[in-house]
Amino acid sequence: MAAQMNAVAKPAIESSSMSTASTCGAQDRESPLVVLKVGTSSLMMNETNGEVSEFRVNLANLARLVDTIAALKRDGYQVVLVSSGAVGMGCIKLGMTKRPTDVRTKQAVAAAGQSHLLRLYEDLFGALKLQVAQLLINQSDFLDKDHWQSVKSTIHECLALGVVPIINENDSTNTAEMRFGDNDNLAALTAVQLEADALFLCTDVDFLYTANPRSDPNAKALRIVDEPWALQVDTADEGSGMGTGGMATKILAARTASTAGVPCGLINGQHPERIESFLKFGLGGHSKAEEAKLPLPEGTFFRPMPQDGTVGDNRRWILSLPTCAELSVDDLCARELAGKKSLSSHGIYKVEGKFEKNDCVKLMHNGSEIGRGLVNFTSEELEEMLLESHSGDESSSSCGSSSCDQEACDFENVVLTVGTSAFGIAA
Repeated sequence: MAAQMNAVAKPAIESSSMSTASTCGAQDRESPLVVLKVGTSSLMMNETNGEVSEFRVNLANLARLVDTIAALKRDGYQVVLVSSGAVGMGCIKLGMTKRPTDVRTKQAVAAAGQSHLLRLYEDLFGALKLQVAQLLINQSDFLDKDHWQSVKSTIHECLALGVVPIINENDSTNTAEMRFGDNDNLAALTAVQLEADALFLCTDVDFLYTANPRSDPNAKALRIVDEPWALQVDTADEGSGMGTGGMATKILAARTASTAGVPCGLINGQHPERIESFLKFGLGGHSKAEEAKLPLPEGTFFRPMPQDGTVGDNRRWILSLPTCAELSVDDLCARELAGKKSLSSHGIYKVEGKFEKNDCVKLMHNGSEIGRGLVNFTSEELEEMLLESHSGDESSSSCGSSSCDQEACDFENVVLTVGTSAFGIAA
């Protein structure tokens, strides 16, 4: 593995950064940065002996993962590892045969397992003369810009020291309101905020399929996804049951990364060395004609959304915020947003959910999310504006034409989560 990767030149990775504001951004790095997420199903196995079922560490997978990261570092890459497994390791440590479902018990088991997980990483990386650092994060760390900047600085300093940062959600203290829900989302947000050159998500299948290959023999593998925001596949019955994620969460994570211009690869966690095939492919740094001459990646490649210089630090931060409501906009207002104009209150025809000023909301068009934004008004204020401006006639709405029209979201506080082809608007 190491010898193979050492023969590979650094790929033509298309920079995900379009901002010069960050002091630790992609444009300031001398080495490409990849974020790698590994889930519980890749780190552990559930073995049944007769009627007794027990969790066991998958040492073979874990060793291959560590060896892959070591090879990447030897080839000049910086690597951030986002790792699940605290609850699973806690189950092993405490002799439990099933994952706890009670919140308090799960938090206690995670607390017991986190040290066990880190010790395994310390030993395996140490055998290859690499050091690791642990960062336990919750969603509140992303809410305040200054606080998250401090977290980012710590990660960048670890990388500068040659240390491999290992990030996990703080399952031992997180409340339901402050949870990411799964580490796929955490990994995507980390990649976005760090302006990573690539995100890799480990799963328990070789590719993303059009349906569950375990139950549908007609399921077809998707090797390259050109428009992650428009992807529609059947993700029912996915997931190993050992972790909290599944294929649906990985698609959402890939969409988040793509929105910020970060290419994403989905690989089988049993073969982390397949990352090499993505690096050879170039991760978006080659033309379509050049790609046609290259072997396809050994996994599913999600192309990044084309960037035009508008996704800077502020919009990356907005992508990391939890959303609390939805604003549905008409065709003309969607067209205005695609043209880099602010969101007009007169183009909104439905407000769903309650929010305060400066909260983050989803922007919807024809039932699908097209963006996110920080609102300038409360939900009550916007609802009053809608009553005044529409007078029951939604079809007459148009951005900027009403005397009571207001900017609901400044364009600087709006990030589009789809390409223009997804707006469903005729040219």
